[in-house]
Amino acid sequence: MKNYCMPDPGEGLTEGEVVSWQVSPGDTVKINDVLCEVETAKSIVELPSPFAGTVAKLCAEPGETVAVGAPLVTIDDGSQDEPEFLVGHVPAESGRRRRRRKCAAVSTERAREEDADTHPEQSVSEPRHDAEAKPKQRLTESAPRQDPPRMDRTAHILAKPPARRLAADLGVDLFQVTGTGPQGAVTRSDVKAAAEVGQHGAARNTGGSSDDAEFADLSVMSRRLLGGAPIEPDGHTRKVPVGGVRKVTAKAVKDSLDTKALVTAFLTCDVTPTMELVNRLRADRRFKGLRVSPLTVWCKAVCLAMGRTPVINAAWDDAADQIVFRDHINLGIAAATPRGLMVPVVRDAQDMTMLELATEITRIVAIAKEDKLQPPDYADGTFSITNVGVFGLDAGTPVVNRTESAILVLGAIARRPWVVGTGGDERVVPRWVTTMSLGFDHRLIDGEQGSTFLHDVAEILSDPASAMLY
Repeated sequence: MKNYCMPDPGEGLTEGEVVSWQVSPGDTVKINDVLCEVETAKSIVELPSPFAGTVAKLCAEPGETVAVGAPLVTIDDGSQDEPEFLVGHVPAESGRRRRRRKCAAVSTERAREEDADTHPEQSVSEPRHDAEAKPKQRLTESAPRQDPPRMDRTAHILAKPPARRLAADLGVDLFQVTGTGPQGAVTRSDVKAAAEVGQHGAARNTGGSSDDAEFADLSVMSRRLLGGAPIEPDGHTRKVPVGGVRKVTAKAVKDSLDTKALVTAFLTCDVTPTMELVNRLRADRRFKGLRVSPLTVWCKAVCLAMGRTPVINAAWDDAADQIVFRDHINLGIAAATPRGLMVPVVRDAQDMTMLELATEITRIVAIAKEDKLQPPDYADGTFSITNVGVFGLDAGTPVVNRTESAILVLGAIARRPWVVGTGGDERVVPRWVTTMSLGFDHRLIDGEQGSTFLHDVAEILSDPASAMLY
């Protein structure tokens, strides 16, 4: 007998929720056969079997949260030994708990808007670069493939996790939905159609409360939080337990503030030539179907500017009192997702052309918005970029990622009066203008270095041809 326990997903996470089992007691499994799908605070991953044999016992039900090291499944491999634990041991009573799921109502129009942001067809079909193999005790990234949906043998509903999560968000009972996907699987479109029918009284919202309608215009993340929180006796407050991405984010930013000497520098510049370049790229047939935006040019400018100020991409080693310089640039792109703030990573950006950057940004942002990020997708970032301009803000004072030394904030790009020319030719004309903020750790990045880097980025954006000088 062998026990397989919840592996360590990394990134400081200590637990995972069983989404669905792909096996049942009595099933025969081979090594690397998928046993179940587990959802951590940041992603959904498949767990392959490290043993060959017969499934003897499932130690957790779908919807249960299991601590790292707690047993997941017992497999009879023919040995007579007592069950061994592949990864540590936590008693089942303390290592697992049921997390109550709540549903929230949402208007049909809102659902359509969210679908426009997360529709799979917007992603680019590019091969994913597998990360270096991890030890067996860590969650493994499954290679992307067009597998048929797998059966949740407990609920007897054929549907992939994204369709299940959408059903939970929209308050749709999957038992009442007719699937149109392969093998009769329930798809996201089926769920949205059922939700629309439910607006007129058909089967929907079997788990939401009567108060959920007031949250219909909120974001998915806000509905998840407030839709499941009862009103307190005072009639005015709701208490929401901190967990998932919010808990991980809170710890990360607190650790950063406690350990780094954070400074923020600001610079306002004319980016009209960059906007003209973006328009040309969008019209280029090689960029057809790709997510081409000013962010694409910013990423290229950041990589070029770091060549002159490499300390921006370095890290402070507290244990050894050393500055660790890196020869690769892994750009973290902050993205607002249904799960919360996520920072997927564009790896080895220093070697990418503009076309390659656009392709990878399109792929990684699509995965993030579809809530399909895997651990390697957001690990090992060396520098982050966040765009508050999409929310109409001009600037911000960011918190640097705890494993990095700097972060660039992009503000809104707007038409503003700008002085051009010199002397008698000086005049005020409308230009595309933006403000950038650079937050950095003053322990290793001096003001001169931070200012030089920010100025170089602005110079490239104000005159893309100047990139030839870097």
